[in-house]
Amino acid sequence: MMRRNDLETRLTTTSFGRPLYWCDTIDSTNRELLEWAIRGAEEGTLLVADEQTAGRGRRGRRWFAPPGTGLLMSLLVRPQRAAGLLPLMTGVVLAETFEAMCGVPATLKWPNDVLVGDRKLAGILVETVLQRGQQAAVIGMGINVNMSADDFAGLDTPATSLRLETGHTWDREALLLAILPRLETAYQALQTGSWSLDAWRSRTAILGRPIRVMAEDGTWNGIALDVAEDGALLVQVGDAVRAVYAADVRVRSFSP
Repeated sequence: MMRRNDLETRLTTTSFGRPLYWCDTIDSTNRELLEWAIRGAEEGTLLVADEQTAGRGRRGRRWFAPPGTGLLMSLLVRPQRAAGLLPLMTGVVLAETFEAMCGVPATLKWPNDVLVGDRKLAGILVETVLQRGQQAAVIGMGINVNMSADDFAGLDTPATSLRLETGHTWDREALLLAILPRLETAYQALQTGSWSLDAWRSRTAILGRPIRVMAEDGTWNGIALDVAEDGALLVQVGDAVRAVYAADVRVRSFSP
């Protein structure tokens, strides 16, 4: 694992990516950085990998990317407030960066997917740990950068990459340098209470639509109404409104 001082000197951030480590292969950047958090690693520490052998998404799913094709990274933060909004905030930042840098319009699926149409372009996994009574959060991001169509063969979920959407390859380091300043600015706004959920609402196609919710306690249908201030998805089920904190959600093509 190597400290990337050359990349750090090109950053315009105050703390995000300082320090920045890049490794060839690791089992999971999230798992490793969570251990660093327990040992007292500072906020802003970033770990990037060319390949993850046990990368994971939500609910224990495996995150797959051929070596050197994706941007696989985890960022350590120590939020004082609004930790539940970190996945939504990060999704907005990634979508804004893809559009501004690559010309790729992206939408957001609650709580952690960045999509082009119905195809997954990036995923986010936020995991937390307590260290000396203080909460630390690791924001894991997996971005499909230069994958080909063959790389996605056999996947259960439709996926795409920046290369497939634009017709040419992208510099992963340049993409990283574009994401981190936006992410730091959004995080600072989140911690001061000035980040608005409207930024997420404006980029999602789920609100107001019939959905199927697949949670630990069962599968049920409803209408996605809104997102609460703590990040929960508010779903109308009959005459009641349920707050969903952890589930798979799919838009349905027919009314419940």
